[in-house]
Amino acid sequence: MSKSSHSLTLRVTLVFVLIVVLLSAGLGVYLYRSFVMEIERRDDILLLGKMRQIQQLLGNAGTLDIIRERPQYFRDTMSGQENSLVRIVRADGTRLIDVNPHDENLVLPPAAAPDAPLTARDIVSWTSRDGYPARLVVASARIGQPAQMADISVARVYGDRSAMFAAYRWQIVIAVAVSAVLAALLAALMLRRGLRPLHSIAAHAALVRPGKLEQQLDARGAPTELLPLIGALNAMLARLQEGYARLSQFSADLAHEFRTPVTNLLGQSQVMLARPRSSGEYEQLVSSNVEELERLSRMIDSMLFLARAQHEEMLPDKQALSIAEEFARLADFYEGLAEERQLALVCHGSGTVQAEPQLLRRALGNLLSNAIRHATPGSRIVLRADPGTGGGMALSVTNIGPAIAAQHLPHLFERFYRADPSRTDSAASSGLGLAIVKAIMALHGGEASVVSDAGGTTFALRFPR
Repeated sequence: MSKSSHSLTLRVTLVFVLIVVLLSAGLGVYLYRSFVMEIERRDDILLLGKMRQIQQLLGNAGTLDIIRERPQYFRDTMSGQENSLVRIVRADGTRLIDVNPHDENLVLPPAAAPDAPLTARDIVSWTSRDGYPARLVVASARIGQPAQMADISVARVYGDRSAMFAAYRWQIVIAVAVSAVLAALLAALMLRRGLRPLHSIAAHAALVRPGKLEQQLDARGAPTELLPLIGALNAMLARLQEGYARLSQFSADLAHEFRTPVTNLLGQSQVMLARPRSSGEYEQLVSSNVEELERLSRMIDSMLFLARAQHEEMLPDKQALSIAEEFARLADFYEGLAEERQLALVCHGSGTVQAEPQLLRRALGNLLSNAIRHATPGSRIVLRADPGTGGGMALSVTNIGPAIAAQHLPHLFERFYRADPSRTDSAASSGLGLAIVKAIMALHGGEASVVSDAGGTTFALRFPR
């Protein structure tokens, strides 16, 4: 497909020219028809006036003598122009005057009565030998004293008028063509000027590079119609900048998380190979390496899960699950770990929730293990179920412990984010648990939230109806 077919300027120009041509042509046709109708109306008035003039003259005394003695004078007076035709025929068929220079074949309609008022309806149309339009009116009149009846035929061939109409039509055609050319030039000029803001946007977009996403489009002086587009592009750049920053941070965090176990594996192996070791030492090295590899495996599995969840490759098979049974199963599994830290697990709530069993257990397990890790020894961890708004269900895990600073709360569900910048306890946590919880809730159409204050920290999972 040619480049011109995709040109917005060309397409808008063509549409604009088409509109101008149609409007100009329509206006020209309207003016032409109005002009033609007005000229025809005036010619009919003149034709009827000539008929009335002849009727009045024929009614005067001595008219027959004038016709006999000076017929040429009467012809010239009555016809006036070469395209005028006059015929006067007495009741006995005698032609008193017959002005017909081109020997036109006149088909005469019935004559109107002498005293009947003549209107345009009494005029008939016909075509001359040369193909020109013509108009004819026939009426009766009384001639001389004593009065004698005669039929008068007055006609006119409008050859000059047809030429005038043809010239007027050509003027309209030329005017429409000139209007189209001027419209095309003006449209192209206006579009070129009007599209300058779009060219500026395109030039700005060409400057966007990774790491240079902070440049915002300047909306000052932009047309009102482009303000939503500029706003949308600025919002998109802001989202891209945020996503790029998060991706950069994720890459750095990922490298840091992988570097620690890899460094441990490499360092321990190099130290062990520095000199001969006993079988017990080698066994201890292998056991330590297995722990690091298991940590790497868990981290890789979590990342793969997040990648699949983000691309909606997982479609949860939701079932009606008993909340009391799920809480009991979870408490039994984590009871030993809680007892080690002198924590009590308390479950409240009943009813059912629509969720995929394994995903629900993984989300609640991540929240509960996180609560056990940060709870104050000797305190209680409460698992609670409350009916949510709109018929949904809210499951929460609350622990007593140090409050999480407000600036950390919006970021807790991000990958590898830790409220503790020193990354303590990194061996026990990969920083992906809460990100997995958020992904699981997104698959279920729900949301995860956190509230933390001096009274404790509560993580809530809100499932829709």
